[in-house]
Amino acid sequence: MGSGSYVIAEWESVTQKYSDMQRQYQETLAKLDQLMMKECSEKWHLGFDLAKPFGGAGTWGRTTILPALCRGNFGGLTVGSVLTNWRQRFTTTGNQLVLTGATAGTYQLQEDIKIAWIGLAFPNKEQLITELKWQIGDTKFGRLNLEEMLSYNKPAVVFEDGYFIDEEQAFEITGFVEGPLATDLSGLVQGYQRVVMLGYAAYKQIDKVLGNPGAAIT
Repeated sequence: MGSGSYVIAEWESVTQKYSDMQRQYQETLAKLDQLMMKECSEKWHLGFDLAKPFGGAGTWGRTTILPALCRGNFGGLTVGSVLTNWRQRFTTTGNQLVLTGATAGTYQLQEDIKIAWIGLAFPNKEQLITELKWQIGDTKFGRLNLEEMLSYNKPAVVFEDGYFIDEEQAFEITGFVEGPLATDLSGLVQGYQRVVMLGYAAYKQIDKVLGNPGAAIT
């Protein structure tokens, strides 16, 4: 998993029925599914029931990758608070943290949560981030320039070989924010960008995701 190969594409082409991009997306997700099934069966001693995808007695469940699994940007290389949505406010330019695991101080994913990560979507009219790189555990991955996205309407980066993020494993995504940022009437310099993790999250206990929408996950 996680060879580093990727495709930058229009999100519509990924979701369009019978398209080559949709087939690639589904094949990559199927590979991650196999890994997730093995991991959850061996580590959690639980099965998965397609009739009960949210889990229950004797089974694990899955849902979208929730923003509350991550911390966001707080200016430069300082990590911010746990996210309630994927829209972030950037107040500085240059190299900075974009997303990390939600556990304070360690950037780890929460206990009893695993992530099948297949890409990133950028549903923005204005693209502020021009480069990204990421690290999962002790493994660092190379820089990825995103400026090709400027020619797309709704761009997404889709990995040809997805990534598995294990419970209590640290991960961080850093990016380069291009300037200048806009200055509002009060003199505040800022810009907004959504960086949406694509894939799904698996959880051992359904209680993990029964809180109010936007609430922290512990």
